[in-house]
Amino acid sequence: MRLTKALPDTATKVFGGWVIYVALPAMAIKNVHGVTVSADWWFAAATPWIGVSFAILFFVPIGKYFKWSWQRIDALLLVAGWANTSFVGLPMISALAGNQYLGVGLVIDLFGSYLALSILGISIATVASAGAFELPVIVRRILTFPPFWAIIVALATNHLGRPVWIDDVVGTLADTLTSMALAVVGFALRVEHLKGRRAPIGLALTFSLVLAPLFLYLVYAGLGQLENNIARIAFLEMALPPCWAQA
Repeated sequence: MRLTKALPDTATKVFGGWVIYVALPAMAIKNVHGVTVSADWWFAAATPWIGVSFAILFFVPIGKYFKWSWQRIDALLLVAGWANTSFVGLPMISALAGNQYLGVGLVIDLFGSYLALSILGISIATVASAGAFELPVIVRRILTFPPFWAIIVALATNHLGRPVWIDDVVGTLADTLTSMALAVVGFALRVEHLKGRRAPIGLALTFSLVLAPLFLYLVYAGLGQLENNIARIAFLEMALPPCWAQA
């Protein structure tokens, strides 16, 4: 659609707005309501934090060795530290593992990737650009994210029944997530933006797609959890391209 110019460049914001304000909250309400959240779900939600921590331990020493600027190091951390666990991750879980695992995918995305991005990612970005840590920005970002409140409501009302018509409406809206999320990623892709940046982006992608998943694999192997389906979902989420790949 972008190549044919059938839609304006601003269509990405419309698609993304639908995903964030409608499809993701509906998916959270649909798939988290009524499920039993076990301890391994929360460990799975910790994997994005583990990935970001590993990225910091990896890129900061390398950056200092090669005398890179802090702006470059911070940019690499932002590219490599966060997998696209929502726009790409949830459709991948649906396709490869089944819709029954979308609940844990949402927990990983919201309590893992999104909180890590809101706290660590925004901190890295603001310090790199302004040289200051802005706590109000972080708090506002967390409290104004619709899917975050949707999953809180879903968990808080787990014990309550729902009318069939609500389930039907929520289900219809949630079913738009996969197609709309993939449309956002595809429509926003700009290959020309890679010009002159292939080496650092290549390093970041190597870390994100190879080293970080390998590290997580070793962590789960050490814990004897390789046969755990929740661990496999977490591993799948870690092995996704960066969330900045759509920017």
